[in-house]
Amino acid sequence: MKEAIRLLCAAGIVLFISSSIIACQIDSYISGNVLADAGNYDWWYGCSPTSVGMLLGWYDRNGYSNLIPGGVAETSTFGNPSAIVNNIIASSGHIRDFYSGLDPVEGYKIKDDDVVSPLHSFDCLADFMGTSQDVYGNSNGSTVFYFYSDNSPLSYLDIYSAGPDYYNSCGMYGIAEYIEFAGYQVTQLYNQYISGYNIKSSGFTYEQYKAEIDAGRGVLIQVKGHTMYGYGYIDGTDTIRVYDTWGPEGENPGTMTWGGSYAGMEHYGVTVLELAAVPEPASIIVMALGSLIFLRNKKRKFAI
Repeated sequence: MKEAIRLLCAAGIVLFISSSIIACQIDSYISGNVLADAGNYDWWYGCSPTSVGMLLGWYDRNGYSNLIPGGVAETSTFGNPSAIVNNIIASSGHIRDFYSGLDPVEGYKIKDDDVVSPLHSFDCLADFMGTSQDVYGNSNGSTVFYFYSDNSPLSYLDIYSAGPDYYNSCGMYGIAEYIEFAGYQVTQLYNQYISGYNIKSSGFTYEQYKAEIDAGRGVLIQVKGHTMYGYGYIDGTDTIRVYDTWGPEGENPGTMTWGGSYAGMEHYGVTVLELAAVPEPASIIVMALGSLIFLRNKKRKFAI
């Protein structure tokens, strides 16, 4: 079943691509075990889409220019609520349709604050990731991530094979949808518990995390109740560097022991993303066409 899904997902692309698809490989922009030019973003209607925005913003500044439409992704959004990256993290349509019911005293209203039928077409990470959408049980700002209990990687294709009850509500799957929506392709995307979690020796290891950073790829760090952007590590230690969506660099901890906790929240998992190489200009239009076919056949979050 899974192999059939893989073939179907690829079909809309293979039919259109010729020898011109040879793509430039992304470089590893590493400086002292840290992704150089990593972006630090202020919380924008959900920690998970904000952290994904940081991850994709780095790609946007390094060869994937259409991931953040409207210009080059900023490296910081603190003090700048009109930053262009905020539009793809949570658009005004998303905020209007899903993030509502605010109370001046109580803050978040937990349930029953969504419109019956969305007024906008999905156009941002928070839309595709199901963030703040009551139909999936997500209160304002919250996002669902699924994991295999045996600590093995759970890919976005695995989620699709599990059926609409899972992929419609899955934040990780929504990341793939947004990337396809923006005209790019995913090489790998998965959630995984870290090694040792659930008293199991299997799982994603610190060495794997360092290898992702060394390869020029950020990692989403999942702690209980929060998502952060892992962009580096301190060599010779078990300490990772994170941007937590809460404050400018220097005004928050910014580091965490691998497998430890951050602000009292236990580290339990990761979300790992690798984008396909950037296609040559002549191939971008047909790649986008393949992406639209891929999305239309897989998920209909618009019909809530």
